[in-house]
Amino acid sequence: MSNRYPSIFAGDSGYPNLSWLLTPVRNPRTRAEERYNEAHGQTRRIIEQTSGLLKARFRCLHLTGGSLYYSPKKVYQVIVACCMWHNLALRRQVPFLQEDGPDVGLVAAVEPVDSEEEEAEEEDIDKKNNIIMQYFQ
Repeated sequence: MSNRYPSIFAGDSGYPNLSWLLTPVRNPRTRAEERYNEAHGQTRRIIEQTSGLLKARFRCLHLTGGSLYYSPKKVYQVIVACCMWHNLALRRQVPFLQEDGPDVGLVAAVEPVDSEEEEAEEEDIDKKNNIIMQYFQ
């Protein structure tokens, strides 16, 4: 993506549509919306697998119950450091501990909200539609 959308995250359908959070199209009506949903699903799977691997190797991430109680900047630094250490461990072929493994589940840091309770802003929907039209037509 271009710098026009610098901080966008992929969320599942339990989250509201926000300017910084892309969610699947609930009832896709066009091929572009279907392609967007497919790409979104693939991206979410990779994110969840990566989170599971990091949580399996680093108990500080797994045992938090899904939340790191630090500033966003500090959380970012912790996650980047864990990614760097994980990559180094892979290069050096350091195995996971026996009780750990890549099948550790992902715990959401924020509870999904009922989408009927919180209506998406028209501007947020427009942003998602612009992304779909620009990249998935």
